Amino acid sequence: MDFHNQFTTIYFLVLLFVLIIANFVVIKRRKLSWKLLLDWKIILITLIITFAGLLYSETSNSKDWIIKTFGFPKYFYFKKYSANTDHFLSFEIVRIDYINFIQNFALFFLAISFIFLCMKRRKN
Repeated sequence: MDFHNQFTTIYFLVLLFVLIIANFVVIKRRKLSWKLLLDWKIILITLIITFAGLLYSETSNSKDWIIKTFGFPKYFYFKKYSANTDHFLSFEIVRIDYINFIQNFALFFLAISFIFLCMKRRKN
């Protein structure tokens, strides 16, 4: 499955919008404080899950290059190296896509904060 190329910006924006609305509804209905979203536990768990997304990888081959992408749902670590079998002339390109990292972090942050807000008790 080519998930990295199929998860487009439209999917990201729709998920982002749905998660923002869901968090907003939970905060308003349960009369919780907005400060709960900035809890250090939520941020730490989100960072761990975002970096654990590096365990998901996809590989594509062409005649000249082998491309590996790491990250979930969007790749943020890109590794491209030559498919040349000659070990003396091997090229490798590594790129970190910070925009995709921030998008992954935002999605996981909103999802985890939604779970934490649902488990939190009402404010008295």
